[in-house]
Amino acid sequence: MRAIIVSHTYIDPATRGKLRALAGLGCTLTVAVPARWSPTARGPLLHAAWGNEAGVRLVPIPVSGDRGDAVHWKYRDLYRLFSDFRPDIVHVEAEPWTPAAATATACAARLGLPATLFAWESVPQPHTILERWRRKRTLKRVRALVGGNKLAAALLSREQPGVPVAVIPQLGITPPLETIRPENSTLQIGFVGRLVPEKGLDALFRACVKLLGRWQLTVVGSGPAQESLEALAERLGVSSHTTWRGALPPERFRELWPMIDCLVVPSRTTPHWVETYHGAMVEAMGHGVTVVATDSGALPEMVDTAGLVVPEDDIPALTAALQHLSDAPRERIRLGREARLRIMGEYVDDGVARRTLEFWEGVLRRR
Repeated sequence: MRAIIVSHTYIDPATRGKLRALAGLGCTLTVAVPARWSPTARGPLLHAAWGNEAGVRLVPIPVSGDRGDAVHWKYRDLYRLFSDFRPDIVHVEAEPWTPAAATATACAARLGLPATLFAWESVPQPHTILERWRRKRTLKRVRALVGGNKLAAALLSREQPGVPVAVIPQLGITPPLETIRPENSTLQIGFVGRLVPEKGLDALFRACVKLLGRWQLTVVGSGPAQESLEALAERLGVSSHTTWRGALPPERFRELWPMIDCLVVPSRTTPHWVETYHGAMVEAMGHGVTVVATDSGALPEMVDTAGLVVPEDDIPALTAALQHLSDAPRERIRLGREARLRIMGEYVDDGVARRTLEFWEGVLRRR
């Protein structure tokens, strides 16, 4: 199998575990990334260099603009790469309304190469006329579609009926070979996320107010709502139980998980936002941490039966779930083991790579 993946995601070396796993499965893989890119308007720019890492050929493509999803990839350079490499399949990991998806699928169509597209968008968005036109054109060019979760797959299927749609995570993780969970007499609760209203930390504070027994909350993250959340913790009387860690770099998270008994993800849905994927939750589950999540977006699908799921903004239900974990440490340990088994089965790099390769092979058979 010769494949080209087009995505800005892999400009970051930390995200390339799936790529190495695909190469290990015998796939001859070239990955096109923007020559420079940043996911945010003010974040540092990442720069890509030509290279061959563990059988994965990385090719930087010149772009105009260098931030967010509106980056325009140079058609001529991408077309030349497709023409020279002549893959069996082109896999585009970008929302269909983006210039990257439009350019990559146009190049593939011109050369007669089968293209597939991966997308995360899980609720309809208020796109501009140009974005809606671009989305429609892009979806008509692809042979099959992949959603990062069931909501995304359903949205793609609704817009492009008759085209095969699969559900496969974009990235996997590499959990530790073994985990050691300490026996804490105090329930150690964790929260990881942006400090914004939709992440629901305020609901977690209110749920903790009525907890019986000893507990401690560690908050990891930063954001515009931090000051108001700290004031709320003071008013509710939970500030003495709360440790604010601020934002942590990804490599520091492995130090966090042994300190946490349960990770709470109390997200709430807004008209144009739901949880599509929670990377910290996946990593925590891989380390055997028990998870309590709301039913926002893809969270129930990710947790399945390997954790506790409560309704959004249902404070009594969230309190009851935490109280149960505090009162039943054996159940907490059991759920942590189930969480780790779920990640090992569905969200590790090798598993994601294998499902991706099987998906590509199915697309080519359907030709």
